[in-house]
Amino acid sequence: MNQLSADFVMLSNVEERYLLISKRLREERKRLGLSQVDLANSLNISVRAYGGYEKSQVVAPVSVLIPLADLGADILYIVTGERTAALLSPQEQQMISALRAATPSVQAALLSMLKAGVETQTVINQKYAGGVGQVIEGNLKMKKFQF
Repeated sequence: MNQLSADFVMLSNVEERYLLISKRLREERKRLGLSQVDLANSLNISVRAYGGYEKSQVVAPVSVLIPLADLGADILYIVTGERTAALLSPQEQQMISALRAATPSVQAALLSMLKAGVETQTVINQKYAGGVGQVIEGNLKMKKFQF
């Protein structure tokens, strides 16, 4: 591989990492229950500047990441994709430790069980037209297991 090819591969890898950082930045903002406007105001920056971080147009500087951490964001996760253990509940930490210690077949079985237990709720707007002038309308919530 020549130097130009190696530089291109390295650049592609860096760009891919920046895209992942912007994606995880958005995930953390949503986890905190904040809109872009709310977060930008809290960080004392413009909404346009913050939007640039989430669109991977600009990498968020440390001057933004530090106050973001003060708001409760997991900076390690944003940068590396690994969650900070301190943000996990004791039960979640025990589950992760047990999962890591399990054999691959046990891990696969546990993952299948967890996926089978995740429910999604579908809301269907129902309208019933009965006799003269009778109309019944409302939402019907149905639970559906997601696999």
